[in-house]
Amino acid sequence: MITGNLLKDPQTSSGMTVAADKILVRGLSVDAFVGVHDFEHDKRQNLSIDIEITTVSDYARLVRETGRYISYGDAVKFVRDIAGSDRHIELVETWAEEIADFVLQNELVASVAVTVLKTEIFAEAAGVGITIERQSQ
Repeated sequence: MITGNLLKDPQTSSGMTVAADKILVRGLSVDAFVGVHDFEHDKRQNLSIDIEITTVSDYARLVRETGRYISYGDAVKFVRDIAGSDRHIELVETWAEEIADFVLQNELVASVAVTVLKTEIFAEAAGVGITIERQSQ
């Protein structure tokens, strides 16, 4: 756990304030049981998932000093585990919320944006779905 002044407004040796970084997962493709319609309960549908994680300020220094980090691999595994199960999730909104809740468990995460798209609904569209944004408490 990070405590003390490690999370205060950090500055570089030149006095410049250090901004947050972004950790990205783009276009993660999984097949999962999702949807509210009866026909959506019979077969898996393809989802495309984007996760944009905003770190706390001065993330790189904190990683060096504490050895703690944000793992995009953990987020990908979380998504794959849900998709690989037989669990049916009715709403893409629920998918996005569960991913965001998982990512926000890491204290180095300031906020997260999650996009979940169904890719096979309309031939004319790359996908339909939702983007949510959540902040740590």
